[in-house]
Amino acid sequence: MFSNRYRYLFIFLLAAYSFLNTLMLESFEYYHIRADQRVIFALFLVVTAGIWEGNRLWDKWLGESDVTVIWKRIAYNLGGSIVITAAVTLLLGIPTAYYTLSRDWQEWVLPMKLLLMFCFRINLFLNTIHVIFLYIHHLDLSRQEIEHYKRITSQARLQSLRSQVNPHFLFNNLSVLTALISSDANASVEFVKQFSNVYRYILKSDEKELIPLREEIAFIKSYLYLLKTRFDAGLSINIDISEGCLSAYILPVSLQLLVENAVKHNVVSRTRPLHIEIFCLDNDSITVRNNLQMKIVEDEDSTRLGLTNIARRYDFLGHDKVLVEQTDQYFSVTIPLIYIESESSRPMSGKYGY
Repeated sequence: MFSNRYRYLFIFLLAAYSFLNTLMLESFEYYHIRADQRVIFALFLVVTAGIWEGNRLWDKWLGESDVTVIWKRIAYNLGGSIVITAAVTLLLGIPTAYYTLSRDWQEWVLPMKLLLMFCFRINLFLNTIHVIFLYIHHLDLSRQEIEHYKRITSQARLQSLRSQVNPHFLFNNLSVLTALISSDANASVEFVKQFSNVYRYILKSDEKELIPLREEIAFIKSYLYLLKTRFDAGLSINIDISEGCLSAYILPVSLQLLVENAVKHNVVSRTRPLHIEIFCLDNDSITVRNNLQMKIVEDEDSTRLGLTNIARRYDFLGHDKVLVEQTDQYFSVTIPLIYIESESSRPMSGKYGY
């Protein structure tokens, strides 16, 4: 607000309005102020400009500092503006009183009190308007963040859905299903059941921002069943999740995206099996880790987008950063778990394996 390009016009109008208001109330006659009214108007104009510009510089400095929490910003603004107002009043009021009223400082007491009252009222008015501007700006930023979060969430879900309906995924799974039908009817029925579970979950998850980890694990087991049936001995999977972790929440399809990346970017064969682990070492995070045996992938950007979207969504929710680690032996991604209930309600015992 203080940096408005029309601020000089507003300064003049505010000073003029305050001066006219003082004239209409006959304040000069009531308090027997003997100073020339033109000098008083000039003083009103100068102190208003000093208070405004002082607040502008102080607010600019706060904007460049690390003060981002809005209530702290308002508190710092108000505290600084009080010091600025007092300094401007004394620096401009005392010389004016000395040269226009009397060199006897005792005659300045009442005029200086009145000037201080006037300046602090101006400061209060300006800061009230500034707080309104800050809240409007904060609200606008919050709306932009929500729209941004919705956009990246939609991108993540769309990416997951695309990966499941792309021709390669469908062709591979239909080929597996065709082979099962001719060799093992019971296995083919189970394969269709798990196949439908995958699609049902992805479509259902579009309605939710967070989902219980228990449901995400049930979904990932169906997804891994399809992969395991397809790759057989070329893929080994281990899920080790404590009961405490299962009471947490997670972003929908986030584990599936991480597992998909592992399969997509690594060699999977009987001679070089891919080992995928999903585990929870504590009750605060869950990790997807695989041994590293990289292969060339044409669509490298899709992986970056998936990981970036997961990280941005967690960042928006105000949780810890997503941790990505890569060594010569393995690649892992650790994502935070979200607890809606209090920390003390977390169960701590039991295992959930697969």
